[in-house]
Amino acid sequence: MTTTGTLGAAVGVGGATTTTTGTTAFSDDAPKPAWTVPESPEDSDSRYEAAYPITVADGIAVVIVISDSTESTTYQFRGLDESDGTERWTKEFPGISFPVIDDGSMYFYVRNVRNDTDSEGAFVALDLKTGDERWRKSTDTSSTQTAVGGGNVYRLSSDDRFILALDAESGKQVWSYQATQNDMRAVSFQFANDTLYASFNDAIYAFAPDGTKRWQNVETDLTTLYVRSVTDTHLYAIEDGSIYAFDVDDGSRDWSVESLGQPVEKDGVLYSWGPDLKAIDVEDGAVQWQYDDVGRTRAEPVVADGAVFGVDREGTVSAITTDGTERWTFDMESTEEYSFTTLNVSDGSVYVSFERTLYVLSTDDGSLRWSFTGENRAINTILADDVILFGTRGTLFAFDRHHSLLSTAIDGTGEFLTSGPGMALSGILVGTTAFAAYRRWNDDDGAVTADATEPTLDYGRLDRLSSDALTETYRVRKRTDDGPEVVVERHLTDPQVAGTFRSATERWAEMSDRTGVVPVLETDGDSIELPYYADGSLADSHRPVEERLDALSDANTVVHDAHSDGVIHGGLTPKSILLDGDDVAVADWELAAALAEFRDRSPYDAPEQVAGEAGDERTDVYRLGAIAAFVLTGEDPDGGSLRMLDPEYRKLLLARADPNEYESLRSDSVSPELYEVISKAMADDPDDRFESVVAFDDMLRWAAFRA
Repeated sequence: MTTTGTLGAAVGVGGATTTTTGTTAFSDDAPKPAWTVPESPEDSDSRYEAAYPITVADGIAVVIVISDSTESTTYQFRGLDESDGTERWTKEFPGISFPVIDDGSMYFYVRNVRNDTDSEGAFVALDLKTGDERWRKSTDTSSTQTAVGGGNVYRLSSDDRFILALDAESGKQVWSYQATQNDMRAVSFQFANDTLYASFNDAIYAFAPDGTKRWQNVETDLTTLYVRSVTDTHLYAIEDGSIYAFDVDDGSRDWSVESLGQPVEKDGVLYSWGPDLKAIDVEDGAVQWQYDDVGRTRAEPVVADGAVFGVDREGTVSAITTDGTERWTFDMESTEEYSFTTLNVSDGSVYVSFERTLYVLSTDDGSLRWSFTGENRAINTILADDVILFGTRGTLFAFDRHHSLLSTAIDGTGEFLTSGPGMALSGILVGTTAFAAYRRWNDDDGAVTADATEPTLDYGRLDRLSSDALTETYRVRKRTDDGPEVVVERHLTDPQVAGTFRSATERWAEMSDRTGVVPVLETDGDSIELPYYADGSLADSHRPVEERLDALSDANTVVHDAHSDGVIHGGLTPKSILLDGDDVAVADWELAAALAEFRDRSPYDAPEQVAGEAGDERTDVYRLGAIAAFVLTGEDPDGGSLRMLDPEYRKLLLARADPNEYESLRSDSVSPELYEVISKAMADDPDDRFESVVAFDDMLRWAAFRA
């Protein structure tokens, strides 16, 4: 069963009608917001840069609010009354990590605390009800992750290879663990079963709350294990496209299975939703069933009500029963490239925030119960006992979970269309309808108009797109059975490398069926034909910075998927990432690296490539980090892109520059967090970089959100 919804102004959405008023839209059976913060979302002076709800406890809704001024970006925790949004407390910091909530307290790392006692930052505990600071622990190292349990708060620092345990009540140090090998890095950890499970590269450790090491397991055939979930029986970790199950009692490896998804266990079955959905027996790792007709999920899947629910990158919500059959799908309208997606399932409803809209669907058949669209992009949605909090870039909306449809629904379209907003909307709809009718009339097979005459088209080479010492690339229009088609032809100009060119393009062609890989349409030995991407590449894109970062994130996913099959790109540059509407694809597989030895050095070469050494996954991490720096500065590494992101240097540079210079560096999207992430990706020593592209992408997206 497929339920299709297209959200728009006064159009059908899965059987519901949508009404637009002011800057928001809602289906006719949707509740009106119980309250909003700010009270008037249309007031641009009072809107937030972002409102990220994180929890509701003791009647207090805690929200991360990001505000921007001409001088700096500030981060606030705000405690709001759950019933009406009244502000109860506010705490402001120059920079924060994402908090962990436990037993009425919130624990987080503060970056660059502005006082004389803290050299770099501090770890802080706040009371959720009052906002009072319970304790503060100064530190000169950053925290990558935070966990809580067993009476302790745990800090993990990848850069400094250590774990620190602090008493949750006082903030005093209880114990610490420091990796002894310089090449070991603290990767991830989770607390469960009264045990802290932590991974350091290829090793997993289990610590008691008092710091006693219960066991350790070194997996010499693995390189970087990420702890993803822990149950009563197993610890599940992922590494290079596989899930590994370890016994929680002694750390022994029980089984492994190839899968790219996030593992979620329910009733003795592990569900992994990657490019496909697998149901895996937790006892022996046997795949009970596999469902292929799904895409890579944007949010962690949820198992509830006899089904697995997920949202793919194209905006399709799928419900697959726990026996591997499709229950329903719901297609959300996708109009933007850059969005955060959240998925919650509760009380027979599926809550999905996607782009600017909150959808509420039935778990039984996928029918739309109601929807609400804000003016700006959605960031996060959480469900509490009495309220739904829908956070967006500009506003926080609160909905009563137990609303009466009869009392809150819009009272008829006739009354609405006679209102001020309704009359304005009706004018918009008339114009839209007329335009649609005009298009249909002109497209009708029987219509004969002067405009229907097919224009004369030029065929063959239309223009040269690029050239270098070895190749030339042209935009070409050719005749096909389906009509004129524009493609790209790349020709070899140096016959001395013909063999290298031929073998590399043949290997690239073998990858053409992979999602996100620019396919090779034809090859004849000294030329290749590729699709034409109308929006060019990241090298010449004029899209907003955040959209280009999102395109880079999509490319990161493509490269990571290739790494899972042992394929290294090795030649990534901004020109390798091509754009066409919502589509992002990566080009130059095998070819760029193969021809590199015959070309001058690229400014995107990693240090090990400059030294003539073989590259690995971390080489691609470096090049993707350099592309991120280019997106933010417009400069390549040779042009000082990384230095320009340094907050201190950037401040000096902009102070001396004319107001119209360095426009991209004046963007709010450039932040200290992004500088730190990109610096790590572009570290000279591969061991100091992110261990994988997916680890880099996770941090890049989080830093971009905070920016």
